Amino acid sequence: MTKAVLFDLDGTLFDTSEGIFHTANFTVAKLGLEPCYDERQLRKFVGPPLKDCFRIVYGYTDDALLSQCVRVYREEYRKTGMHLCHMYDGLYELITQLRDRGIKTGVCTLKYETLAKLIFDEKGISPLLDTVRGTDESGKVTKAECIRRAVSDFAIEPSQALMVGDTVNDLKGAEEAGVPFLGVSWGFGFEKGERLPYGSLIDRPEEVLNYL
Repeated sequence: MTKAVLFDLDGTLFDTSEGIFHTANFTVAKLGLEPCYDERQLRKFVGPPLKDCFRIVYGYTDDALLSQCVRVYREEYRKTGMHLCHMYDGLYELITQLRDRGIKTGVCTLKYETLAKLIFDEKGISPLLDTVRGTDESGKVTKAECIRRAVSDFAIEPSQALMVGDTVNDLKGAEEAGVPFLGVSWGFGFEKGERLPYGSLIDRPEEVLNYL
């Protein structure tokens, strides 16, 4: 029996693309480098840890440069980017229905945990979340660790939780943590009709209720 549902933030619970893409290109431009205007490439910025995002999207390999990118990105995201987001249609209703059924709800994200909580406060949904787990300033917390910490917060077994996410990072984190997984096709990673190596794929938020 599922006792808790955990959501990824970027591309699953919220469409944060405008803020993320703006902040990524602001960062590289401020450092005197060339921005990226290919949206398919920019979509790869969502999911991995922040340093890896700059490696994947812009091809940077120098660790000192990557650290600079992370610093500038976090400053600008807190200033501007975090405000440029909105909840996907149907997600507010889904979380409300889950809670009406007595199911706990939470978020597991590789976004800086303090920042994620600020976003939820600003958007007025913090009261709907029983836990929020994210990365720290070092950026070394993995998705699996986030999920394990959330499961521990609920004092349940991994099999009693469900992770919902839009990228392979969410899938691998859930699998590593021993938590069932539902992928979503409305975010930045999975496409409609894709067959996942672990868990199942859904196209609409209400399908979470069908799964349960």
